[in-house]
Amino acid sequence: MSRPAKVGVTGSAGFIGSHLCDRLLAEGREVVGIDDFSHGSPSNMSTFAAHPNFTFAELDCRDALRVRRTFAGCDALVHLAAEKIPRYGGALKTLQANVAGAESLYEAALALDAQVVVASTSDVYGNATPPFAEDDALTLGPPTTRRWAYATSKLYDEHVALAMAAEQGLRVKILRFFGSYGPRNNPSWWGGPQAAFFEILLDGKLMDIHGDGRQVRTFTFVTDTVDGVVRTLDTPEAEGEVINIGGDEPTTIFRLAHEAQAALGLSGPLRARMVPYEQIGGRYQDVRCRIPDTTKAFELLGFRAEVSLSDGLAVTAAWHRERREQIAAAGLGVASVA
Repeated sequence: MSRPAKVGVTGSAGFIGSHLCDRLLAEGREVVGIDDFSHGSPSNMSTFAAHPNFTFAELDCRDALRVRRTFAGCDALVHLAAEKIPRYGGALKTLQANVAGAESLYEAALALDAQVVVASTSDVYGNATPPFAEDDALTLGPPTTRRWAYATSKLYDEHVALAMAAEQGLRVKILRFFGSYGPRNNPSWWGGPQAAFFEILLDGKLMDIHGDGRQVRTFTFVTDTVDGVVRTLDTPEAEGEVINIGGDEPTTIFRLAHEAQAALGLSGPLRARMVPYEQIGGRYQDVRCRIPDTTKAFELLGFRAEVSLSDGLAVTAAWHRERREQIAAAGLGVASVA
C-alpha cells in the first residue's frame, strides 16, 4: 500500500493540525483542511494557506454531510478537532462535541473508503500505574468529577472506532497523545501548562501551580507529535491498533515552572504560587503520574521523540515573545490567561 497522497485534516487551524498540514504539504501531498475556528486561528495556517496543494473549508466537523463532501477524494483522514478537559465548566459540550465529531469522521471514512487516524489522549489512562502501555487497564475517576468528561468522550470514541472496524470495516488507527506543546499552541490553559506559564510570566504575574506541583507529566514537542501521526499514516500495520505517541523525559510540574522561567531568561526565585485543588472547583481531580510506554510506537512505527524538553521550551518561549511583539505592533491587546 502506497502512502496517502491526499489527506483530510480536521482542526487544520489548530495547534497540532496546522503543524501537520505544514509537514504533509512539505512532503508533496495534497491536504484538505477543515476548522470552525472555535479554538483554532487563521494565523496558524499563514504558512500554508496559499499553498497550491491546500484547500480549506470553514465548517464544524459534526456536520457529517459537508464533511463527507469536503473530504471527497481523500485516501486518509486525520481527526484532531476536539474539546479538551473541562477545567472550569463545559463538560456537556466536551462530551457531545467529541462524540458527534468522531462519529461524523468515521462515517465519512467509511463512505470514502479512506483510512482514519484518530487523536485520542493519555487522559484515558486516568490513574493507571505508569508507564502506561496500550493494553493496560484504565482507571478513570467518578462521573461526579467533570474533568473526566474529556477522557470518557475520547475513550468512547476509541470504542466506537474499533467496533466499527470489526463490524463495518472501518480502517482506523488510534493515537494517544502525551502533552504535546510548542509554537501556535493556544496561549491559555487550553494549550497546557507551558502555554499558561509563559503567558503569565510575560504578563509579569505569578504562575499557578495546582496542588503540590509534584505531578509528573511527559511532554512532547509538536514536531515529534506530528512525526508520530505521519508515521502512522504511512504504516499499514498500524491499522486497528492503539498507539502511544509521547516523549521520554518525564518531569514534575514544579520543574516545568522552573524550566519555563529559565526559557524566558527570567532570573531570581520561582515566580509562582501554589493553588489548592479546592479553588479550581468541580470536585477537581488530578493525575499524579503520566508516563507513556512507547515500545509499541518504536517497534511498529520506528517512532522516538527527538526534541528535548529544554530545547522545545526554548523554541516555544521565543514564539510566545514573537507573538506578543506582533500583537503590540498591530496595536492590539494581549488577552490574559483564562
